[in-house]
Amino acid sequence: MSATSLKKSGTDQFHNYLVQYKDHVREQGSDGYYHVDVVAEAYNQGFSDGEKSGKKDFLDQIVKGRVERFTQKANQIYILTQRVVSFLNDHKYKVHSFHINLSTKCQKVIVSVDNDLLLNDEFVEKSYTKVFEMKRIFTELFEEEYLDMSLMGSNELDLQALEENGFGYYEILNS
Repeated sequence: MSATSLKKSGTDQFHNYLVQYKDHVREQGSDGYYHVDVVAEAYNQGFSDGEKSGKKDFLDQIVKGRVERFTQKANQIYILTQRVVSFLNDHKYKVHSFHINLSTKCQKVIVSVDNDLLLNDEFVEKSYTKVFEMKRIFTELFEEEYLDMSLMGSNELDLQALEENGFGYYEILNS
C-alpha cells in the first residue's frame, strides 16, 4: 500500500484513502485468532440440513462487521487527530504534518511539530494533555482498543521509513 501525499487537508481525501485500506483489513483481520473459515465450519456444524448458504451468510456478516468497526475506528482516529491539530493551531503552535497508521493491531498517529517546541515546557504540558484526552476518548469508544498518539520533531521525519512502518496516510500542513 503506498502513502497518500496531500497538499491540503480534508475529510474527503481521508475517506478516499480509507476506501483503499478496507481490503487490507479483510486480509489481516484474522491475525492472532482462529481463521474465520475455522469458526464458520464450527458454526455450520449446527446446521442440520447441511446447507452451504449458512456458511456464506455467516462469513459475510463477520467481514461486514469487521469492516464497519474498522471504518468507525479510522474515522474517529482522523477526527481526534484533527482535534489535536486544531488545538495546537489555536494556541499558535505550528503543526507541520500528521501521519496515521491504521494497523489492525495498534493504530498510531504522529503529529509533527518544530523541534524547538519539544523543548518548551508549556507546549509539552498543553499538547500532551490534549493528546492524552484524545487517547482516553478513543479507548472509551472502542473498549480494549488502544490508540498510540505522539508528537515528533519535524527534523527527524523520514517519510519513506514511516510508510514502510505502516503510516500510509499523512497530510502536510505547513512546509
